Amino acid sequence: MAKTKMPPDRRPSTQEGDTVFASTGPVGHRKRMRQRVLAHGAGALADYELLEMLLFYAVPRRDTKPLAKSLINQFGSFSGVLESTPDALHGAGMPRGAAALCTQLPHVAACLVQDRSGERTYLGDWDSLLQYCNTALKVVERPQMRMLLLDSRNSLLVDEQLVRPTCGPEAEAEAEAVRQSVAHILQRALEVQSCAVVTVYLAEQGQDVRALLQSSAPFVAAMRQSAPLLAVSLHDHLVIGPEVWASARQMAPDW
Repeated sequence: MAKTKMPPDRRPSTQEGDTVFASTGPVGHRKRMRQRVLAHGAGALADYELLEMLLFYAVPRRDTKPLAKSLINQFGSFSGVLESTPDALHGAGMPRGAAALCTQLPHVAACLVQDRSGERTYLGDWDSLLQYCNTALKVVERPQMRMLLLDSRNSLLVDEQLVRPTCGPEAEAEAEAVRQSVAHILQRALEVQSCAVVTVYLAEQGQDVRALLQSSAPFVAAMRQSAPLLAVSLHDHLVIGPEVWASARQMAPDW
């Protein structure tokens, strides 16, 4: 049977004094990671590796991989780390300077999405829509509803909070709240000459996104019925939690 050829940097040493790796210290490791980013972009790194690189500048001469993995384990995800408070991160072992920097990154990402030198943000496909929700809306207080009003090219015209109206007793109140919410969205769509709308409910930690999506069925039905009468298309209603999301369009076979 032919022997499998191993990559050059993983071959066992064949002579005394040879080493398997050119460098085993943090300097060599950091250099290799930077080279990966330069060659393939940050998307080539796992979440813990991105966090590991953020820690390079706060922990100059120590392996940051164990700390990065520990932080993700404690806070549940890379985004969970970034959304934590500086005190919580410092208590989990992150240096204070790095903790202060990390908690500002969601705000920086939101500014990058919103500041497009006057250009409108395109939201005409799943990737662009979810990226917007995970950046520009990442720092928005939860829970709340947003309405994204789009032009004929699916570029963003308006991103506003939709304040749920308060009405009278229960069943009647729910129907009236839906009616007023739909009326407000369509009125704003006409004011800004919007052709399409995406509504987004930003759920807080612990809320069941699928249950919230099911409870919003009367609102979605009312929007789907009323919007076309004004030449406005409801592209979707999304419920987005800190880690998961659900789409009314994907759940409705007759959309």
